[in-house]
Amino acid sequence: MSILISLALFFIMVSLGLNLPSLQFDLLKHRPALIVRVLLATCVVLPLAALLLLRTPLGQGLSPAITTAVMLMAICPSAPMIALKSRKLAENPELATRLQFWSACAAIISVPLWVTQLPLEAGETIWSVASKDVAFQVFTVQLIPLLVGVSLRRWCAEWSERWNPVIQKGASILLLVLLALILIVALPKVTPMLIANLRGALLMFILTWVGIGLGYVVAGDNHDERSTLPLVLSMRNPGLALLIIQGMAPNAIDLKAAVVGYVVVTAVGTAPFMKWRQANASQDAITGEG
Repeated sequence: MSILISLALFFIMVSLGLNLPSLQFDLLKHRPALIVRVLLATCVVLPLAALLLLRTPLGQGLSPAITTAVMLMAICPSAPMIALKSRKLAENPELATRLQFWSACAAIISVPLWVTQLPLEAGETIWSVASKDVAFQVFTVQLIPLLVGVSLRRWCAEWSERWNPVIQKGASILLLVLLALILIVALPKVTPMLIANLRGALLMFILTWVGIGLGYVVAGDNHDERSTLPLVLSMRNPGLALLIIQGMAPNAIDLKAAVVGYVVVTAVGTAPFMKWRQANASQDAITGEG
């Protein structure tokens, strides 16, 4: 299982690097405030929102697996599918890829800090892991393959253009297979767990919309940013969350199933937003033609 998780993350990050024409210092130079706003929102504000939600009556009495999955997903930014989804909404889909790059870099610092600072009330030993171990995990499965992809794009441009779609599809399939396998293995436990924790599913849904709203506010008036940033903030990284679980609590099937449940809730939660933005884009196109 750990090999499949690592492979999926590796190829996802290589594909992300292949989509970047160069290291993204141009965005840092011309839009530093945007990067700072996004990183603060995705690495600080959203995890804090998750903590606050878990301390409300809605978050009280949830199973340790649900509580831990919510916090794990909240602290793991840069979802693999953001770039694919943003292509359906934004005229400039590269914005999502560029922000993913910076989120992946920031995760090397933010994820280890959150893991060690989070309270142990979730009841899982996962939070007792040393920050340097998590930092090493994030570095090896996110930053290194990302730099490999950027280097291939820089020095083997023709090869990258030819093989990037294959790598991207292969990485997406690997991740979907991984999530499906976990769901199948954990299915006998998932259904009763979700039924017993309907409030947990509602909390995940609310947190997804907190991310959407936060992204919309951070984006300002720019159309592409208003379509892209809500996805960047609301969609979290299940591959990274599962990798952390696999390294620290490999037999925690309930916890892995809860992460998959979070992915499902996020897909349901972001669907209305995507339909709304697509409808707005279609209306704008009709108005422009008129």
